[in-house]
Amino acid sequence: MNASLKQAAKPATDFVDNAIQAWGALPPDWIMALAEDANRTSGTEAAQRIGYSSAVVTSVINNNYRGAMKTVEARVRGALLAEEVDCPIIGAIRRDRCMDEQKKSHIGSSAQRTRLYHACRSGCAHSRLKGGGDV
Repeated sequence: MNASLKQAAKPATDFVDNAIQAWGALPPDWIMALAEDANRTSGTEAAQRIGYSSAVVTSVINNNYRGAMKTVEARVRGALLAEEVDCPIIGAIRRDRCMDEQKKSHIGSSAQRTRLYHACRSGCAHSRLKGGGDV
């Protein structure tokens, strides 16, 4: 294989290298998980997995994201590190699914959907909505 083909095979962005440069020799585990996922697939695919844009992924990895870093961390921990929370309605669910459930509107499609809607808004420890709050 000639040198130009080897160079073309290398990804344009090394997210892991960027994370180490931005965060220091030992970036947080969730930053490394995000960077490794972006290297393995692409920044766009990693962004889709965590529910954000590729620009957010890049700025988080580069340690210059101005949004709610804790929220991005929670989504990464759920989607890429399979971290779970104890939902009072469903039981153990991935953290990113918990965050998705909180966004859903009350459509009354099932009794469980209704219970979830109300639990997310009435003091669940994992809710970012009224009265909750670990993310």
